[in-house]
Amino acid sequence: MTTERPTVQVLATGGTIANPPDVEGYLPGRTLVERVPELESVADVSAVDVAAVGSSGVTPRVWYDLHARITAAASGPSPPDGFVVTHGSNTAEETAYVLTLTLGTDRPVVVTAAQRNHDTVGNDGDRNLLDAVRVAAHPEARGHGAMVVVNDAIHLAREVTKTVSGRPDAWTSGEFGAVGLLDKRGLVRFYRRSLRRGAPDAVVDLAGRDPADLPDVAVVYAVAGADGSMVDAAVERGADGLVLAALPTGTPAEPTGGATQTEALVRAVDAGVPVVVSHRGLEGWPKRDLIEDDRFVWGDTLRPQKARILLALGLLETDEPAALQRLFLEY
Repeated sequence: MTTERPTVQVLATGGTIANPPDVEGYLPGRTLVERVPELESVADVSAVDVAAVGSSGVTPRVWYDLHARITAAASGPSPPDGFVVTHGSNTAEETAYVLTLTLGTDRPVVVTAAQRNHDTVGNDGDRNLLDAVRVAAHPEARGHGAMVVVNDAIHLAREVTKTVSGRPDAWTSGEFGAVGLLDKRGLVRFYRRSLRRGAPDAVVDLAGRDPADLPDVAVVYAVAGADGSMVDAAVERGADGLVLAALPTGTPAEPTGGATQTEALVRAVDAGVPVVVSHRGLEGWPKRDLIEDDRFVWGDTLRPQKARILLALGLLETDEPAALQRLFLEY
């Protein structure tokens, strides 16, 4: 970062953070910035609008557009010192993980969101936006990949997940913990770095690619009595890959005396469909029993929604189980 006043670009995509109860749709990024005058004391902040959707409206098109905008700005003649993406809360972690896997810049990229609508009592969005800009402008923020900044904490994209529907303390990084903290006086502190690879060491460059070509990866849930029909259905409709959200131990459903998910998963890998074994618990990793058959890929500690993203991006380059496994061990 230069010794001059830092510059931060806000990329707005919609979400609760930009959705006052009395407004149809979402406020543009410039308006969000103007409504938080404290930002002027932190950085020179500009804003661009990339999308205007809620969490459930986010598609790979939004991911690719964000990638293109950030890449162009970071490689331009006067790149900002950092970037902030305002986003719907439910899928903020997924967008952050896509960016950490695909960006080729070490400039800070911070995704932030809100649980309470803009202009409502207890609105957390203004504070989260201010904190996100503080982090994006901080000299120690480089090289962490994309981060999620919410509720006074700095989380890595790989680890963070939303676990509560409506409270400001909705996000957690589980047993790995936040990488940094903020306070109301503007102090920003980082405490650790991840050993996992990420931006600027990208899995794949999205430049010049069409989001329509992103491989279709289905997530199949293990529940008591599941017979494998959902696995078969995903394969039959042409899924390019599968993620099993296994029972917390990593076990597929195997109802006594009937068809099992394990049998269907074996049929899938025999048909050439890569299968990643994740689990539906919040912490730890799935046991390796199923993947002693090296045709399966062990999902390590990735939650199913993140495993889906890494598998889809990996499939842009290879469908070899051993190569995909390396990605899950390194990213």
